[in-house]
Amino acid sequence: MSATVAPQVQSMRAALSDGNWVGRIVDVFYAKMLDDYRINRFFCNCPAAEQAAALKAYLKAYAGNFNSKDETVLAALDHYFTVAFARNNAKPGGNDFAFLPDTASGRDSGTATLLCPAHGFLVKLGLDDFHYDIVIEHLGAALQQLNVADDLAYQMLALAEKGRNGLLARAGKSNRIG
Repeated sequence: MSATVAPQVQSMRAALSDGNWVGRIVDVFYAKMLDDYRINRFFCNCPAAEQAAALKAYLKAYAGNFNSKDETVLAALDHYFTVAFARNNAKPGGNDFAFLPDTASGRDSGTATLLCPAHGFLVKLGLDDFHYDIVIEHLGAALQQLNVADDLAYQMLALAEKGRNGLLARAGKSNRIG
């Protein structure tokens, strides 16, 4: 790691280790996400506080070691996806038909590279770059609203951008956030 990059990574790691600060960011960010009709359909109907708490736990685990392949980090990520996005099949119609667009069109959905077991359901909902851009937009707005320093905000947005291919389950590309 170069001498100029090391202090930046250390400052971001220190910032992410502050649970109260990260908690405020998550709360503002999550409110923006759940209030946006373009993406709120992806989230399940669990209470927002429960979903935000699971995201905070994941970020705390990630900030603790910055190793996205660590079992603790992966377990926290799986828990977050379960709380925020996973659904059961107890729908009014009795079934979950998320698989039908691929099946009906005869299109091979390809090999999805899942981040964790609970990630599969989110992928089946048709998440794409448009939706990820909205997430990045809301993160940037939350950081600006909380007056996060520009250099730290840039680093955090760059870290979030690194998760794009993994969250979109693009095979052959990075399959882990971070």
